[in-house]
Amino acid sequence: MDRVASSHWVDLNFHKYAGHWNDLPVDANELLALVAPRPVFLNGGTTDQWADPHGAFLAAVAAGPVYRLLGKNDLGSTVMPAPDTALVSGEIAFRYHTGGHSDLPDWPAFLQFAQRYLKLRNGPAGGH
Repeated sequence: MDRVASSHWVDLNFHKYAGHWNDLPVDANELLALVAPRPVFLNGGTTDQWADPHGAFLAAVAAGPVYRLLGKNDLGSTVMPAPDTALVSGEIAFRYHTGGHSDLPDWPAFLQFAQRYLKLRNGPAGGH
């Protein structure tokens, strides 16, 4: 991990774990479980060299029991979806797109997921 190039994404304290990932005090599934019961959308690409889409999917699956404990729906699958297939029926959502490190291919799935949670008001902006 390039310390200078990635320092704007994570706290500099995180860099001490580069190459020593098993020393991290938490794992991604635990961080996702802390989001529960709120909705969360994860994504990744088939050729993404900057992230770990398969690991993100496994973390989403592992966080599922906490969502279910709190009365919410989990990811709905324990099998990695085929590329360009969205899992958006629960409060944890995931889409694995064909291609690299980009959110653009996943926007339609994200908007479909988000519209269940975003309520638009009638009238002028900020009005009641």
